[in-house]
Amino acid sequence: MDAPQVQLVRTSDGGSLRVFSYGSGPGAVFAAGSLTRTLLYGRFASRLSATMPVHVYDRRGRGGSSPQPPDYSMDTEVNDLKAVLDATGSRVVLGHSYGGGIALEAALRLPVSRVGVYDPAVNIDGCLPTQTLPELVAAAAKGDHVGAVMVFSREMDPVLARVPLPDPAARALVWAASRLTREGHSWKEMVPSLAHEITLLDGTHAAADRYAGIRVPLLLLAGAHSPWYFRTIASGLAASLPGSTSMVIPRAGHSALNHPSEKILGLFRRFLQQPA
Repeated sequence: MDAPQVQLVRTSDGGSLRVFSYGSGPGAVFAAGSLTRTLLYGRFASRLSATMPVHVYDRRGRGGSSPQPPDYSMDTEVNDLKAVLDATGSRVVLGHSYGGGIALEAALRLPVSRVGVYDPAVNIDGCLPTQTLPELVAAAAKGDHVGAVMVFSREMDPVLARVPLPDPAARALVWAASRLTREGHSWKEMVPSLAHEITLLDGTHAAADRYAGIRVPLLLLAGAHSPWYFRTIASGLAASLPGSTSMVIPRAGHSALNHPSEKILGLFRRFLQQPA
């Protein structure tokens, strides 16, 4: 995998975003999910860059970008995405999980040409599991990133959700991951942003037909092994957007873009190569 070019892009409110560019020139801008290091999408972006350049940016509160502002909202995310689109001359938006929700919002608000998402996290009719949000927010406020990740994982991660571990054992497992894995090392930095993002999702119970105003080509993918609510979201969106390309990917989980299969890459490539 070739090393990306790195640049800082200024935002409309005076912040900065670190952007990793796989290829040069206009192409696609990729918005990352919550609690996920941007560089984990490097393999996906690098391989897709043979079709068109892909620019992946650190969203606020992670990596080399500015912290989330006190008045953080979806407006922050859309304005930041627009800054990267403008800086790279791009008009295509891709996104995963929370970043997929940002991409769908951009399709409603920005002059983009097409949007492709995998497991987009939009709280259609309140389907996302946010019941333990107060515990997550409380842990984040105390600086207990291990506790916050444990709460989040039990709600959002199908692996930990299936394991009936008592709290001490689950905490020990998450603590070990936070010390022994590169991904875990970044949790402490990202947990405050995670709390704000889940709070925002919890307060938004949109109907699927809210997105019926999207007028650009849309690729809508969900993993067969992802948590069930991502398939619910995808089916609701597809019903409201009959012109979209929608598919459930067999044997794919929520983190499938970190190690993308040829099936997933092929779907994105064909979508990006289609005439506008």
